Amino acid sequence: MQNEANRYFSPEIRILFINSARLMGMWNFGNLSAPYWRFYWNNKAGASVCLSGRKYPLIPSNFMLIPPDTPFSSACMKNEVSQFYVHFTAGAPFINMEPHIFSFPADSHSLELAQEGLKLVEGKKHDVVRLSMASLSLIAETIMKIPVKKFKKQISDIRILGAMKALEDNPSTYVSNPELARKANMSINAFLRLFRQHTGTSPQLYSRNKRIDKACILLHCSEMDIKHIADQTGFCDRYHFTKVFCRVRGETPCEFRRHQMI
Repeated sequence: MQNEANRYFSPEIRILFINSARLMGMWNFGNLSAPYWRFYWNNKAGASVCLSGRKYPLIPSNFMLIPPDTPFSSACMKNEVSQFYVHFTAGAPFINMEPHIFSFPADSHSLELAQEGLKLVEGKKHDVVRLSMASLSLIAETIMKIPVKKFKKQISDIRILGAMKALEDNPSTYVSNPELARKANMSINAFLRLFRQHTGTSPQLYSRNKRIDKACILLHCSEMDIKHIADQTGFCDRYHFTKVFCRVRGETPCEFRRHQMI
């Protein structure tokens, strides 16, 4: 029997993108909401992000974390600023968070890692392993500073967790409500009520949103064309995929792909 003391937590952090940018007054965007986390560090003052009318300056002594689906905007003055940034996903409890912008003071060791990361990614050839490990360290150290009260209560009902996993693991395959209810050993109506109680939505809308989330990741992290992404996420064609994507994200897949590499 496994000793309780030997059970460990895995944050399931997955890096999607690491890069740097010379902003120079050209970092002015509207809604940058996306289904993944962002980590920002700027080597000079002059840029900021905004959420619900509140402005958050990016300064060299602080790291910034932005949870998934936070509808923030960005701005930069005309002075040149170098920005090091990481896009990533994470598992529970770092999921389903309310829109927020976190700005935390950085200690000397973390600042050295951020400076090294910026230097590595700006070089023509860089050590991918070193860059990735430095970025993971920065993410782990910074995300640990989020107050516990900011995390939503996690779903514990194994029937609903099983249904959610079935929908998430097979985004290109349709799974019906009766099939989900049967796997949960529940009547259809009881299952649907319980699913909505825990998730706030229906299984099919949950599936649709997760398919669009996967599409966002593919648009951001791959060079797949729109037709292929539509196929990978279970849409019958590019037209239907674009229509649903616009309804969920408020922009076309092409528009999302253009402005998410920041």
